[in-house]
Amino acid sequence: MSTAIFREPTPEEVELGRQRHELASIRKALAERELELEHLRNQILSFEARYIRQIGVLYRQLDEWEERIAELKVSQETPEERERYAREAAQKPEAAVPEVQVPEPSLDLKILFREVAKLIHPDFAVDDHDERHRTHLMAQANEAYRRDDAAVLQRMLNGYDPSTDSWSSEDMASALARTLMQIEQAKEDLKIVASEIEALGQSEMALLKERTAEEALKGRDLLAELAALVKGNIGMAMRRYELDLGRARRKEKAFNPEALLSAETPPPPPRSFNRFRSR
Repeated sequence: MSTAIFREPTPEEVELGRQRHELASIRKALAERELELEHLRNQILSFEARYIRQIGVLYRQLDEWEERIAELKVSQETPEERERYAREAAQKPEAAVPEVQVPEPSLDLKILFREVAKLIHPDFAVDDHDERHRTHLMAQANEAYRRDDAAVLQRMLNGYDPSTDSWSSEDMASALARTLMQIEQAKEDLKIVASEIEALGQSEMALLKERTAEEALKGRDLLAELAALVKGNIGMAMRRYELDLGRARRKEKAFNPEALLSAETPPPPPRSFNRFRSR
């Protein structure tokens, strides 16, 4: 007959164990949602690269021809016309530019990374299991630092406490209070990631990606059709430039493009593409 004596856990210990189990579940859900966000972001970036290859380069060509047309028009203006345009522009009320409040980061990225490393570095592990856990967390922190992702590092700094697995030396009430605080922080982080996923899924590039996939099931190549439309507009712009140039050389009145402009016009590129057109 066994004479081993087992100590019954106190109600505080039972409650702490229950709260830690809930914290682990929330953190697991948070990790899964972060992976979902990263996967969605990579899918959209891949589609955006395809969009740039097929259509983005064509929009740049169209921009170049439109700039040539504008420059040609300006070069043919008389001094009187330029003076009149200047007066008209000066009389137009300037649009109010809203003041943008740029939030200051809570910590510099390098300092933030160092603070996270102080908490999770494998050198501070107490056993093999803890070392493996810390190594995994350190890899996540390194990847976040590489991406300049201060939000992920801030969440790690707010939510991870390496003493969670070893609390024998601290007061039980403090351990429970800290765990409850970590649960609330993890829930808040979960809401933030969920909102980021929703916002990214409703972005113009994501919606275009979804529509392209739907049309592909019907046998249509939407990007190829858009590319053909932009090519048509490039051809019209080239013809307009040639006609304007010929008339300018003959000192005739500038060409009226109303007939050409009545043709079908391609939809504007997604806003997220504007940064590529400006390069």
